[in-house]
Amino acid sequence: MKQILLIFLLSLVWPSENKSQIKVNVNIGNQPVWGPTGYDYARYYYLPDLDMYYDVNRREYVYNENNQWLYINHLPDRYRNYDLFKGYKVVFKEDRPFENHAVHFVKYKKFKNNHQQEAIIYSKDKKYHQIKDHPSNKHNNGTKKNKKN
Repeated sequence: MKQILLIFLLSLVWPSENKSQIKVNVNIGNQPVWGPTGYDYARYYYLPDLDMYYDVNRREYVYNENNQWLYINHLPDRYRNYDLFKGYKVVFKEDRPFENHAVHFVKYKKFKNNHQQEAIIYSKDKKYHQIKDHPSNKHNNGTKKNKKN
């Protein structure tokens, strides 16, 4: 009996080829309202118009200067008039996609000046309403009015 119990306990903790893992990543609430619709998870965006990345979790832009990738919490001054809502964003789910920048630059340059992608802010899909800056969260300028009966 002890052997059967031991075998059972080992089967619970012993790695098995037959065990499957399900990993679901969702970070809709972290995505900026200028991000593209259609993604439950985005780790980085590549912005072909600017040839730079945006780190969704850190809420920072990543750009190359003098062969070094730098993080900054706002667009560099040379892009201060760029409209993030209109520009195309390529979604990456992995960490540090800029390490393959040479490939991305060539592969996604065709999306420069492409304004066909819908931004989250314009979506009517309720799954995006959890985003802090989504317009659906700004009812009556943050105040509630009482109705009189």
